[in-house]
Amino acid sequence: MLWAGNCKMEEIRVRIQSRRKDYSIFISDDILPLLASFIKKSHRDKRVVIITEANVKSLYGKKILNALKSVNPYLISVPEGEASKTRETKQKIEDMLLEKRFGRDTVIIAFGGGVIGDLAGFTASTFNRGVPVTHVPTTLLAMVDSSVGGKTAVDTKHGKNLIGSIYQPDAVFTELDFLDTLPKEEFLNGMAEVIKIAITSDKKLFSFIEKNNKQILAKEKQVLLHIIKRSIELKRDVVEKDEKESRLRQILNFGHTFGHALEACSNYKIKHGYCISLGIVVETKIAASISNLKQEEKRIISLLDNFNLPVKLKKDIDENKIIEIMKVDKKARNQKPMFVILKEIGKIKTENNNFSFEIKEDVIKKAIEASK
Repeated sequence: MLWAGNCKMEEIRVRIQSRRKDYSIFISDDILPLLASFIKKSHRDKRVVIITEANVKSLYGKKILNALKSVNPYLISVPEGEASKTRETKQKIEDMLLEKRFGRDTVIIAFGGGVIGDLAGFTASTFNRGVPVTHVPTTLLAMVDSSVGGKTAVDTKHGKNLIGSIYQPDAVFTELDFLDTLPKEEFLNGMAEVIKIAITSDKKLFSFIEKNNKQILAKEKQVLLHIIKRSIELKRDVVEKDEKESRLRQILNFGHTFGHALEACSNYKIKHGYCISLGIVVETKIAASISNLKQEEKRIISLLDNFNLPVKLKKDIDENKIIEIMKVDKKARNQKPMFVILKEIGKIKTENNNFSFEIKEDVIKKAIEASK
C-alpha cells in the first residue's frame, strides 16, 4: 500500500510474461497528480494526447488539462456511447493526429469509460505502428474490466469487438472520486462485470457483494475500494497466465457469448452490463441443464436482481437471430458458439485444459426460453 499526499493509494502490479511487460494499476481518491508525475518521468519529451468523450470532457476536462498543463496535452473528444466505437471514429482520430503532426513521440491517455479505453487503446496500438497508452478509467466498468488486460477493439455491423488488438498499457490510474458523478445505470453497468468475475473466480467476493449490497449501491468508498481492487486482482491473475485468451482467459467470457450477441442484436442500444447480466442468466441456465446448480442459480439471479440488473428476457426476442450472431462471434469455433460452464459459484468447468465448450443448439434455445 502506498500514500499520495494525504490519500491512501493501492498499487496492483501486472506482469505479462509473454511480453516481458510489467505495469502498475494505481487506485486512489485523487489520482491525477500521480498521473502527471508518471507522464513527466516515463514519457519525458513526448507529446501527450488525451482521448475522451463529450460527457467526461464536460465534467472533468478542465481537471485533467490542469493536472497535465506542464506537458501541454492535446485533447480529442468524441460523442459518448457505443456508437463511437467504430473504424470510422478511429480513422478520424488518426487523421486529426496526423494533421497536427503527431508522430512516434506520442503518448495517448484514454480518459473515460470502456468505449474510450477500447477506442483509444486500439488507436495507440496502430498509430505509427504503436505508441504508448495510459488508461484513466472513469466508470466502474472500465475500472474493473476494460482497462485491465490489454484488449482493444471497435465494433462492426457484424458484431462487437471483431476488429482490434491485444495491447497492454504503460499504467492505469483509477480514481474512485470519478464514481461520484457516475449515473446509477452506468454504475450498475459496471456491477454486472464485478458480479461476473465473482461468480467465476471468487466465492468470497460473491458473498461479500451479497452482504454489502446496500453499501455498494450507496457508493461507500471502503466497500468500493474492496470490490474494485479484488476484481482487478482476479482479472490480473488470469491475464498474467493467458494474455491472448488461448486457454484460461476464456473464463472471463462467462455471460458474454449470449451477452455480446444480444448487444449486437439491439444495435448496441442495450448497455453492455445489462446484456452481460442477461447473458449470465442464460449461461447459468445452460450450466444448470448439465449439472445440479439450482441453489447457485437462485443466488446468482437473486444477486443480479438486487442490483436492479435485468434477469428476464423480452418475450419477443429472436432466438434464431441471436444464435446466428453467436456463430460469428470471435469466441466461436468453426461457427459454433462456445460457452464457459459454471460448476459452482467460484469454479468453472475445465477439461483437458479447455475452458469453454460447444453446446447443442436445442440446449441454448431452452435456456433462452427459460429466461423469458
